[in-house]
Amino acid sequence: MGIKRKFTIDRTKIPRSYREYIEILRDRGEAVEINDEVDWYLEMGAILRHASETVAPYPIFNHVKDSPGFRASELGPTCSRVPGKRWQRLALLLGLPDDATPVEMQDPLLDAKSEPSYPPVVVSCEQAPCKQNCWRGDEIDLNKLPAPLLHDGDKGRYLQTAGAIIVQSPEGEVPPDDALILGDRWTNWSISRGMIVNKNTMTGLWLPFQHNGMIYDMWKKQGKDCPFAIAFGVPPVAAVQLASAPPAWHDEYIYASALLGEGLEMVKCETSDLLVPASSEIVVEGFVSATQKSIEGPFGEFPGYLSDESHEEPTAHITCVTFRDNAILPICTPGIPIDSTLINGGFFIASNAVEILRQGGIPVIDGISPFEASSHWLVIRVPDSWHKITGLTVNDFIDKIANVFWTHHVGKTCAKLIVVGEDIPPDNIDKVVWALATRNNPVLGVYHYPQYDSEGTGLQVYLDVATKLRGRGGLVIYSCLPIQEQVGHPLEPVLSFETNYPQPVKQKIREKWAVWGFAEGRN
Repeated sequence: MGIKRKFTIDRTKIPRSYREYIEILRDRGEAVEINDEVDWYLEMGAILRHASETVAPYPIFNHVKDSPGFRASELGPTCSRVPGKRWQRLALLLGLPDDATPVEMQDPLLDAKSEPSYPPVVVSCEQAPCKQNCWRGDEIDLNKLPAPLLHDGDKGRYLQTAGAIIVQSPEGEVPPDDALILGDRWTNWSISRGMIVNKNTMTGLWLPFQHNGMIYDMWKKQGKDCPFAIAFGVPPVAAVQLASAPPAWHDEYIYASALLGEGLEMVKCETSDLLVPASSEIVVEGFVSATQKSIEGPFGEFPGYLSDESHEEPTAHITCVTFRDNAILPICTPGIPIDSTLINGGFFIASNAVEILRQGGIPVIDGISPFEASSHWLVIRVPDSWHKITGLTVNDFIDKIANVFWTHHVGKTCAKLIVVGEDIPPDNIDKVVWALATRNNPVLGVYHYPQYDSEGTGLQVYLDVATKLRGRGGLVIYSCLPIQEQVGHPLEPVLSFETNYPQPVKQKIREKWAVWGFAEGRN
């Protein structure tokens, strides 16, 4: 299976704020400050996209046109070009060694999330950095914030691409018995796109299968507008929860405090009872109308394509904006892989999926949503002894994986699963492609599941109209395990340096490698 090192998260090294995280990366040369004035109209988006595609340090914009006193920056966990530390921007966010790989980060994250949680440390407005400045009434002007027009073809300026949308279930909604919440109301943190309509209104996605949409529908059924806040530049332990897709009626705060090992400092909003992280850079407060809608989209999304579709989505009215001095707006710029949208979403969704599969009785070593596949694949690695452990046939084993995954909320995040054996690290795209090409039987190893209520995210450009209208279909598992008649038989010998040569020969070559003038090789 290769060497998979064991790590434990060092909670003392987890950045306590977004600003602290940026400073850590800047000190390591992983971020570059741009002091020239940069235009929010396409220029910011082009710089961010070019930085992702060239694996450059990520940009910090200190002067954005029309936004005096504000800054903007990449959200953070993009790829590094430092040899042997490709994923250090993600590792440092989690308090892990800077040379850890995605599969090595996964179990420490899951272990930390399972630790006890801590109640919020509610601080006063005077103690909260996010309250240093406040706009109300006619002072509110979203166009003064450094919101970019990211792609040529976007409908408008998308203020919300990397903030925490915070909503709470209304009074009268009874929590289920398996709820994991603070108090008697469900508080959801999530991420989805949000566009400026005018100086004091926004619109965005409040989809019924997403948790923020579920809570919005609860308010709407009561005939009420839904109070909300968007906290931009939240602590990393909060940011990593936004796309992790835990079950409904689970507060993301609980997982964030368990990961941090202490309570998060929170402060009450100005115009609602919602709590937001006190160190947030910018907090936009308001309510989502139960009746009023605005045109939203198109917007270039994470699969890497610009849709031509616009829809009517709920209108959000802004009642207050608070912000830190020299506030920094975090930004994700979706496009072709690899970018922070994919890393921040794909890694944490995959980690949650692994946890759900294990809870469902599937022997899973680890699993990764390969960033190169735009979060369209979820690669699940199982031990070669899966048959002995479960007593299931290949067909029954794959069916069980499908049933656990696509009957859970996390199943809304991916339509294509790839199941591999223990010699294929899910975060090694070369090995995954090799396994898919050489081990997947195109007839006996492809399993379709039209019976489950999912189509993945619904943003796949290959979806047909019928599937979109049904809201289900296109679910598939590619098994790279032996077909049934080969179960129990040894795999044909793999031809690689590690597996095909005697140990003395390998040892001699390793000792002589640098002497002969070879570089260390890629990691």
